[in-house]
Amino acid sequence: MIRRPYRQLRRRPGGIGFNMTPMVDVIFTLTIFFMLISTFAERENRPLQLPKPTASQARSTRTPQRVVINCWPGEPGGAQEGEVFYSLGPNRPQPLATLSHQLGVLKEQTPDVQVVVRADRRLRYAEVRAVMQVVAEHQIEMLNVAAHLREEGFDVGQ
Repeated sequence: MIRRPYRQLRRRPGGIGFNMTPMVDVIFTLTIFFMLISTFAERENRPLQLPKPTASQARSTRTPQRVVINCWPGEPGGAQEGEVFYSLGPNRPQPLATLSHQLGVLKEQTPDVQVVVRADRRLRYAEVRAVMQVVAEHQIEMLNVAAHLREEGFDVGQ
């Protein structure tokens, strides 16, 4: 058996290597960033039972500089049954007059603001119409009403 000297067994430096440590750091940072952003975006929408129109020509679009108004009824059998709650985005429920004031301030700050009304389907139209009138009083020209769409075998919207 022939023994080779220790120097011959070692690898010789000079090969090209690739350090993956910075790439892993970037991937983890991006993963954490997107997880946080998706959580913030979800807080804007309350879980509601949206109406499901049968013959709608509406299309799902993203609107810049928009505000979401959520409308939902009090829970049946609860202490607040029969009441209607309104909130601007993920904020706490507030009276319609307060919501009107906030929309007025928002219209002054952002003249081309767009409003999306998300109303629970258990509400009467008159209660949703009150919100639409508040939007119209502030001359907000772009108003969308969220509804659950059904396209080609799968559900769109929430």
